[in-house]
Amino acid sequence: MTTASENSRTTRARWAEILAAVILSITAVATAFSAFQAGKWGGAMTVSFNEASIDRTIAAADIAQASRDISGDRANFGDYVLAVSAGDERTAEILFVEFRDEVQPLITDWLSRDPFSGPYIGSPFDTPDYPITTILEEAVESLTASEAHTLEALDARDNVGDYTLMTVLFAVVLFLAGLSRQFRTRISLVLVAIAATGLVAGLAVLVVLPTLL
Repeated sequence: MTTASENSRTTRARWAEILAAVILSITAVATAFSAFQAGKWGGAMTVSFNEASIDRTIAAADIAQASRDISGDRANFGDYVLAVSAGDERTAEILFVEFRDEVQPLITDWLSRDPFSGPYIGSPFDTPDYPITTILEEAVESLTASEAHTLEALDARDNVGDYTLMTVLFAVVLFLAGLSRQFRTRISLVLVAIAATGLVAGLAVLVVLPTLL
């Protein structure tokens, strides 16, 4: 009876040892993979946040440039209209040259429609051809790109958190599997069972997480 009981304990201990070795091997690989993916996603997060910052900077520069151009164009246009209305051709010519190259054709077209004696036609800056429109469209595109990169960065951050959690889980599994080898009783089987459950759960989550290579 004693011999049979000892053989049974020996068999359980042997199986626990084998299972612990298998769990340790698989978990070591899973831990390394999780740490690798956490690092890769961390790098992707940093890149995306940097790109979002660059896009925001470009958009801010475009908006600031557009604001300066609008202010300068309208201030110069006001002086130009006063000069033309007063018949001061010399001053009008000087002010016309001060208009940006992109704006001068709009001023010429506006004058060709007899704005002083005909019906009100608005200013030359009310047309889609006004170059500021293009700058503002570029600013909107940069802001849209910035938002997209920010969302990518947030997704990457979530993946970093998930993989970091998996790394911690696998570290616990490694600890339990290693600890089980210190016992020759039922405790070793219990620890191996817990470690195996954690390993399976971790691998199940690992399979569905996005990966970067």
